[in-house]
Amino acid sequence: MKRISLLLALCLGSISLASAEDLVQGKALYLERCSTCHGNYGEISTDVVPNLLGQYPGYMLTQLHGFLSEDPKTRRGGPAGNFKRSILMGLDADNLHDIVGYLDSIEYRVEGATQADAKARGELAMAGWWLANYAGCGNCHGDNQMGVNVRSPLTGEIDPTVQVPLTPKLVALKGGYIDRQLAAYMSGQRAGGMAGMKHIMAPLFRTPRLIQAVGAYAEGVSVIPVNTEAAQ
Repeated sequence: MKRISLLLALCLGSISLASAEDLVQGKALYLERCSTCHGNYGEISTDVVPNLLGQYPGYMLTQLHGFLSEDPKTRRGGPAGNFKRSILMGLDADNLHDIVGYLDSIEYRVEGATQADAKARGELAMAGWWLANYAGCGNCHGDNQMGVNVRSPLTGEIDPTVQVPLTPKLVALKGGYIDRQLAAYMSGQRAGGMAGMKHIMAPLFRTPRLIQAVGAYAEGVSVIPVNTEAAQ
């Protein structure tokens, strides 16, 4: 895995071909550097901490490199960026690949993300499901918040053959965390994001009612590790 480039990982959307040695190294580094906040399996999700379990490995790599970047165009700024930078300091590209490879090796299931689940929680959660999946967010982050799927410009329908993990899965991220990231896009602390996030999407989706709706939906969604023996 150490010779898999960042670009290749992004294109593949998975680096699960990691060797056993790389996974052992990745687990050790992850448990040492990351598990206190994110949990042993990357499963913890709060208004401050995003779940890493189930996230695209290519996207996680771009974020890790952003924390360590010296380029102001890609460097993650603000208190969160500085904190993550201090945790990751001293790690090289191979170490980052190993950490992400370990996370990618953990199987998981998603609970509470369907339309029926949202409807059962009430009108506000149902509105949040619709916003997250169709009203803007779904165009880039995919139906069911499971990552980007490209829509045909002619029909507006999802093209199932095109899945490039350049945007994150939003599934299981809590409403408060999403709101914080939208604010970070507007302030410029999240460098490297699409211009539309700052100028169009972030202001729109930070309106109180919309944030409440997305939050009501997100509170009922969880990503749960399955093969937890991987982190024992």
